[in-house]
Amino acid sequence: MPNFDELLKGKEASRLMKDPAKLEQLRDAPETRRVFDLLSQSAGDLEAAAQKAVKGDAAQLTDAIRQLMRDPEGAKLLQKMKDSLQ
Repeated sequence: MPNFDELLKGKEASRLMKDPAKLEQLRDAPETRRVFDLLSQSAGDLEAAAQKAVKGDAAQLTDAIRQLMRDPEGAKLLQKMKDSLQ
């Protein structure tokens, strides 16, 4: 799994950050809410896990994302979100 700095500097992230309408669409999508719910179930305190990741300790958040990607519902939601951004 790439590190978070690489993800943020990637072409897709750069393109998304320049498109406020797409960001709003992604933020408001029901799939996004469900993904956050699933991540919270895996990570516990998702906000704390994200803060740790920002400070360089991404283990808890990475584990939650891996669990999400292994979960059939999670994988389907992520693919739907990805498809909606294209």
